[in-house]
Order: sequence, then C-alpha cells, then structure tokens
Amino acid sequence: MNYLRWIILLFPLIMLSCGKKADVIEIQDWNFGGRPHLMVWLRQRVASFEATHPGIKIVQSDKSWNMIREILYASFSTGTGPDVVNTHANYAAEFGEAGYYYPVNAFPDFAEVKKWYVPELLESTRYKDNYYGLPSSAIAFALVCNKTLFDAAGIAPPKTWSQFREAARRLTKDTDGDGTIDQYGLVLMGGDKGGFAYRLVPFFYKAGVKFMSDDLATIEFNAPRGVATLQLFADMYQIDHSITPGFLAYTHTETNDMFCGNKVAMCIEGPWVRGMVHEKSPDKDMYVVALPVPDDMLDQYTTAPTLQDMVMYSINAHSTHLAAAWEFVKYLRNEEADMAWIRDDLGATATTNFALTSPEAKNVPDLQLFINELKHAKPFPPHPQIVAVASNTFTPFCEKAIIGEMSPKAALDQAAREAQDVIEGKQ
Repeated sequence: MNYLRWIILLFPLIMLSCGKKADVIEIQDWNFGGRPHLMVWLRQRVASFEATHPGIKIVQSDKSWNMIREILYASFSTGTGPDVVNTHANYAAEFGEAGYYYPVNAFPDFAEVKKWYVPELLESTRYKDNYYGLPSSAIAFALVCNKTLFDAAGIAPPKTWSQFREAARRLTKDTDGDGTIDQYGLVLMGGDKGGFAYRLVPFFYKAGVKFMSDDLATIEFNAPRGVATLQLFADMYQIDHSITPGFLAYTHTETNDMFCGNKVAMCIEGPWVRGMVHEKSPDKDMYVVALPVPDDMLDQYTTAPTLQDMVMYSINAHSTHLAAAWEFVKYLRNEEADMAWIRDDLGATATTNFALTSPEAKNVPDLQLFINELKHAKPFPPHPQIVAVASNTFTPFCEKAIIGEMSPKAALDQAAREAQDVIEGKQ
C-alpha cells in the first residue's frame, strides 16, 4: 500500500521529466527570517536543487520573521499560501490542528528520513500522532556575558541566582563619573513580545516550573517557583536598578548595540549571538554559559532544562505538489545540508546526528554547550494556543511585574487566569 501511495505521489514528477519545459512544477517557498549567511546559503541550495531536479522550479520569497503568524493565517485561511514554509516548531500544534500543515509522516520514506535527526529535536515537530515538518535548526537559550566587563571586574560567569543578581549589581556603574548610570548588568528584549517570552521562560524552566500541565489542560507558570523567578527580575529592576530602564522598547537591534558598546554586561540569547555580535563588533569576546539556577539547585546547573526552540520546514496541506515539496524539504534538511550549520555560522544549531558528531563539530565555538543544553531542554507545550498565550498574556503581565505595576504573584495569577480562558476557548 505504501508503495502504491508513493507511486501516485511521484507520478506527476515522472510525467514532467518527459514533458515540456513549460510544464515544470513550481514550488512556492516562503522563507521567514535568517542571518545574511543563511540567506546566501539558501539561494545556493535552491540553485543546487533545481540543477539536480530539472522538473521542479523553486520560487523563494523572503518574509518578516515577526509577522509569521499573521501572514500565514491570511494566506492559509483563504486556501492559498506557499507550498513550503519555515516556522517555529511551536506552530506544529496550531497549524497542524487547523489542517494547514501536511503530516510528513504520511510520506512512505519518512521512517528512513526520521533516522537523520536527534530524536528529541525531531519530537518538537510532532503534535499528537503526526509530525508536521523536518527540523531546520535547533535553539537553546543561554546566558551571554560581556568578557571585557566581567574580566575587568574580576567576576566569573554566574551559576546561581544570587551570583547572577550580584554580578548584575556590581556591573551596573556610572563609568564616567557624571552621576548617571551608563553601564547596566542585564538587558532584556521587552519590545518584542515573543522574543521577551523566549528569554524569560528559560529561567522558569531552570527553576523547575512547568508552563502547562502535562495533559495541556491547566496553566502552571504561576506556581511558587514561577513567582520567585519573576520576583528575581523585579528586584533587579526596582531595587538594584541593574536592568536597563528602557528595556520595554528594546528589540534585537538595541540589545545588540548595547552589548557591543559595553553598555550592558549580560543578555539572554541563542546560538546566533556570536555571529550577531561580531557583525557589529568583530573583536568583541564573550562567555556563553548555561543560564543560572536557583541557589538550592546548583547541583542541577548542567542538567536543569532551558527552553528549546526549533525552526522546521513544513508543507502546506493544500499544496497541489506534495511529492515535489517533500523532495525539496528533504534536500534542504538532509545530512549533507545540515553540515552547513557546522561549517558556516548560520545562526543556530545543527539537528542531525551526522552533523553534530562530525569531526568539524568539535571546532565550533559554544557548540558543546548548546548540545548539552538541548539534551535537557524543553520546548513550549504543544498546545494550539501556546504562541498566543506566551506573547499576548504571559509577556505583558511579566513586564508589568518587573517594572512594578503589579506584584509578581498578582501578575502571574492574572496571567494564568487569562491564559486558562484562552486554552479553554473562552477568549
């Protein structure tokens, strides 16, 4: 039966290989985001695919990463949209449940393709019984310390909350003696609601807090350890004044500028950080380490989970060229392609066993840290409303608590109530 399905899917490709050039299959690929090196590599990979698959033409369009959800809903809901798209793996639940993503495990050769990937990374693309994409790049969030500032103060990268708070306090200074603080211990990315959640939730995870219950029925981020996590940041901002006062407006541009300009000592970032920093400040060095844990969890410093993020390539369930789209996605994500994440700084971490265990992998800065963090990391819960909850409910209430508009407990309790209504369909 599987062979019959595969023949049916491949039949259009077989016919086109004998047909006219005008009958070439056209695959629309929407690429969301990516650093410049990645964009160049993608264009080269598309050209290589077309050269080896003369029956298929790829039309690639670059889209804004910050508008993924809005753009895709606008297209998918009208029955249009691209054949292939790269998004957060978090969307496997939302778009898979809505019937917008095609379950790639329906392809007959999926069992073989599945063997390429680190199992826990592939699982991020799964919702219920289906896989809705192939992993493109893995992300774990870590603490990035400005080596110049840390070394000048004789401070080691922190491992516990108390060390983290003290380092931030000591590295918050008036460096020119004019009576105004011009160097801060920590910068947060409050101007990007999703980006903020991705940088705060890892601290909740490190403290042992669950975002939702295992059965996805109950919001749990307002547990006592969650309140303690948020209290840490509120105290750093309100008492120590060690968090940049303008963080509510900051996006990647501002946080990177401040780090490169020695205006901040710490930030929370993923594996793209060295490339991002070096594009602006080539000589800037840094310590990239695991996020700190509560003091009573020091023995779990290397094993407590951070937040795992994943970018995946998915196929539009309504594509009229499923077989061709699948061939293209596999070409983008096979073991050979994955080596690009090892050989070039494309901004994230490879996802195949072949690439991560290659001899070249040993020479990639910070890679062993990210491999270890990804081994223990957890993604956001696979709920269809998780992206909306994280960005539109969790983030604004946490920001209110940090700047003192609400207490951490009141903020998380209110956020939990509203998030509960969202997942139950009451909002």
